[in-house]
Amino acid sequence: MINHFTLYRMRFLFITLAVVGLLHTSYSMAICPPVITNGKLYGILPMANQTVTYSEVVDCGTISQADLYRRARLWVAQSCQSPGVTLALSDKETGDIVGGFMQIVTLPRSERSIGGLYTFRYSFVIECTNRKYRATITQIELEDNGAKPTPIETYCQKSETDLQAIYSVLDQQLKSRLASLQEAVKNYKSF
Repeated sequence: MINHFTLYRMRFLFITLAVVGLLHTSYSMAICPPVITNGKLYGILPMANQTVTYSEVVDCGTISQADLYRRARLWVAQSCQSPGVTLALSDKETGDIVGGFMQIVTLPRSERSIGGLYTFRYSFVIECTNRKYRATITQIELEDNGAKPTPIETYCQKSETDLQAIYSVLDQQLKSRLASLQEAVKNYKSF
């Protein structure tokens, strides 16, 4: 039979172990600095102000502000059709489009990697003005099975080889998204 004092000590021990486990987890996350090589995270993802950021300015010739904005908004509506897409701002007067987008990276299983499916959320901003637009992708976070999203700059739960493979695919996909926007806006085919 367990007395009250023993039960109290067991509860105290369990709570202490739980707190130590939480502190250890948060400590291990805190000591995982990003590996930056040549201004890029793991030598792959471009960094600006300690944040992974893709940004490009595209001159679209003689396109009016209204048409430039319309083309960019149309591209967003046609190319970003997934459940994770949210449009936070679409302002015709300023020419700004801001949204939360999602990118899925599939890493195949190999001899050196366990593979996996990785879901990234990011902010996509398109600013249209003076016959140009600036597209910026930033605030990239990894969603990890319902847990709190982890900023890509501090994610380190995989081996360096796996991270490089994941980030290489993500880099290609994000560059492809920017190229698709440029094709749709600059080389718009009217009907």
